[in-house]
Amino acid sequence: MLMLVLRFLHVVSGALWVGMFAFVSFFLMPAFAEVGPDGAKVQAALGKRRIPVVMPVIALITLVSGLWLYQRMSGGAMGALLKTPLGLGFGLGGLAALLAFGLGIGFGRPIMMRSMKLAEQMKTASPVDRSSIVAEMQKLGARGAAINRLVMGLLLFALAAMAVARYL
Repeated sequence: MLMLVLRFLHVVSGALWVGMFAFVSFFLMPAFAEVGPDGAKVQAALGKRRIPVVMPVIALITLVSGLWLYQRMSGGAMGALLKTPLGLGFGLGGLAALLAFGLGIGFGRPIMMRSMKLAEQMKTASPVDRSSIVAEMQKLGARGAAINRLVMGLLLFALAAMAVARYL
């Protein structure tokens, strides 16, 4: 029964993590860049819905359940499992997911939090201050987009590795 629960948690949270991140990377971030300062309103609304908290929790559920599944599958001999095509596929996918999480939390999240703070400041900023806030938000957006592309690539690799590991 534990394996069923772990697998369910891993697959569902992994699908949410990759899907939400893909939506943000491929659609939301480019839309923010296109609309300019008006995107600040949406960023502020996302902050109120606790996206900066929800996304890392979903990612952690994916990672913890995946590590637990890998440990249980190995029977305590993770090194031996890693020498099999199945173990290597799951292991490389897991490593990519861990790297994606580290980059996202270590570099992407601070940029997102700063952007959300600036979006809140836009509501009450004077016209003079607005231009400097917009300029900073554009710089942060460019940096965030570069990090998001890297994280998205790692997540897509992890997804692909997990999807085909049983067939290697």
